[in-house]
Amino acid sequence: MEILSARALEGLKQYTYKPGGYTWLDRLHNPMWNWMVTKLPMWLAPNLITLAGLVLMIIAYAVLWQMTPDFTGEAPSWAYYFAGISIVVYTNLDNLDGKQARRTGTSSPLGQLFDHGCDALALHVMLSLVQTSLNEPSCTFTSIAATSVYLPWLISHWEEYHTGILMYGDGWFGILEANYVLAIITFISGTFGVGVYETPMQSLVPWWPWPMSVKHAFIIFAMGISLVQFYGQMYRVFSREWQSLPELERGNKELGTQPRLKHLAYVGLLILVGIVYLADDRLQPYQARVSALLYGLVYATVATQLIMDHMCKEPFQPPLVPLGVLIAAMVNSLAQAVDGRALAFALAGFMLVYYSIYATTVISQVTTYLGIRCLTITPKRA
Repeated sequence: MEILSARALEGLKQYTYKPGGYTWLDRLHNPMWNWMVTKLPMWLAPNLITLAGLVLMIIAYAVLWQMTPDFTGEAPSWAYYFAGISIVVYTNLDNLDGKQARRTGTSSPLGQLFDHGCDALALHVMLSLVQTSLNEPSCTFTSIAATSVYLPWLISHWEEYHTGILMYGDGWFGILEANYVLAIITFISGTFGVGVYETPMQSLVPWWPWPMSVKHAFIIFAMGISLVQFYGQMYRVFSREWQSLPELERGNKELGTQPRLKHLAYVGLLILVGIVYLADDRLQPYQARVSALLYGLVYATVATQLIMDHMCKEPFQPPLVPLGVLIAAMVNSLAQAVDGRALAFALAGFMLVYYSIYATTVISQVTTYLGIRCLTITPKRA
């Protein structure tokens, strides 16, 4: 089975990464990252660095999944510390892979694709770790909050598709800062217990105008930041003429106002269906967890497709199967036609297989076409 055409593979070969700038914290960390990468063995493949960080986070995710089946309840302190450490480790390893690639002379479009694909999965894992640390159950408020964080990350890649530049932040607050905030939340839960986030804001800030807990104030603040990021993304894309994109960057993409709106409509539907589905107050053990996992897998599949189409300079083909799976789950959550937990497990299992086949097929095609390996370094010919 082939997913990428010969034209797509040729477009991928010509891909070059154009970051939109770095934040103050990125610049502060860069000397440390430069030092750390010199301590890595030359045989260590860059993609393996990213994968190791992701696996560590998934282990922390599995631990808290077992201890708090519904995102709520008190887990041992070490579990929250482990979650925070895994976020910090992943975040820093994610910034070492590119440096290791340049150091070993193995930079390739596959590395960028693999990195962003891991990030798409990592976003769900991180949000789940933080939801557990905040002791926040599944509800309408939580679903809106979660999808408001998912939205700007996906839209950043939509922006890259149409402008050629990947902007993850505004120069002051970006991915590194956001991930450290998430890690701090888990460390606080490990130190003081999850109950600390139930503290009324008015007991800390007497002039606070509304009765709400610390965790809800934080979540609303995070949603506000996401909306500000989203506004900036919309402005940068729609204030720019598509003809300003270099000819080499255009490739065979669908560009212009109509494609932009078509892509946004698909993303909007993905977010809206996600809000409705995740808003269901699930009472069966593990149902909330597996429902969130289902959405995370659907999201990662869509994000990876968008990233791939941008890198290959191809028309974005909105994946219909993942969206159809999510719509089926949402409809059942409203109609209660079959057992919701059983369906969620079945659909999550299907999406896990679907995404795995998609990812491994794409990786196989790219490695074959470029004559490289994914998790090991190809020996240089004499």
